[in-house]
Amino acid sequence: MSRTLKKKKHWSSKVVECAVSWGNLGDFGSVVEVLGGAELGQFPHLGQMKLDVLVCHVGKLPYYGDVLLEVNGTPVSGLTNRDTLAVIRHFREPIRLKTVKPGASLLSVVTAAVLCYLSSVCKERL
Repeated sequence: MSRTLKKKKHWSSKVVECAVSWGNLGDFGSVVEVLGGAELGQFPHLGQMKLDVLVCHVGKLPYYGDVLLEVNGTPVSGLTNRDTLAVIRHFREPIRLKTVKPGASLLSVVTAAVLCYLSSVCKERL
């Protein structure tokens, strides 16, 4: 009757760090699309990337849809899209990115944050 419990790994064990540069092709936003943001009730995440231009110096390149947690040690996981891009523009290349693949646990955190925001908006309007 004893069952073995399978321990789930915490999402923070899946965080990937990399250092990327993109040459003289303008700013990071012209090479990697940054989507989401607090104004949409989402974490900032990576969109389309020009993989032929990006150079990964340390770690491995992030994938489309990966959630952006930090840029050069600065947390961006509560910022608007505009503020996230401003943080990225502030640093010279190469920049260090911390990303994680989105999953069910991150989805529940985002859902909880959206519900909290919506309830505060409703309370303000009453």
